[in-house]
Amino acid sequence: MAPARVSESAKAKAGTKLTSDGLPVHCFTTLPAEPATLKVNEATAPTNLHHHIPVFAQPTPLQSRAFQLPEIDPAKFLS
Repeated sequence: MAPARVSESAKAKAGTKLTSDGLPVHCFTTLPAEPATLKVNEATAPTNLHHHIPVFAQPTPLQSRAFQLPEIDPAKFLS
């Protein structure tokens, strides 16, 4: 059996440490830490201090892609 050959895209990824869309390369142990920094803040209107409004932080491009691949809507988990 012949050894597996490394594709040109895999070589490029290893050399630049970037994916084809320009995002940093991660492994299964480092990628889960990325979405963990996505936060929900609470805003309060000065006219009604008892009414809290959730304000979702803007995800980074890497966070957006991490949620997009498995088709996860982060708002379902953050509200």
